[in-house]
Amino acid sequence: MTSKIIVLITRYREQISYLIVGCITTLVNYIAFALLTHIAGFYYLLSNIAAWTAAVIFSYFANGQWVYRSASRRSLQEAVSFVLSRLFSLGLETLLLFLLVSLLGIGEMAAKLLLAALVVVVNYLTGLLVFKSRKGA
Repeated sequence: MTSKIIVLITRYREQISYLIVGCITTLVNYIAFALLTHIAGFYYLLSNIAAWTAAVIFSYFANGQWVYRSASRRSLQEAVSFVLSRLFSLGLETLLLFLLVSLLGIGEMAAKLLLAALVVVVNYLTGLLVFKSRKGA
């Protein structure tokens, strides 16, 4: 039984690592959003962009090191590619956040939480493009 678990963990190490880093990144994003929206009083869409920025900075370093095990040194080109890959999820999340909050009347925090799973999946797929293409480079 234990050996089967170890085989599964080894086989799916990247996905498990991404899930852990993704959860922490989501917490960074969600907490920053909450602080900016409800404590600092920022407009929720502006808070979303600022929270996204904090999450992307954390995610870039954490994903490169622990998830994708990128062999390359962190470079400006890799960082720019990573940020550009994440811009899609920012646009998608911001648009859907606007629709949920402004058009459907769902609270900002609930809408942000609803969108978290979608963003994690989209970010995993776009992250593969950045780090996998540089792995071994």
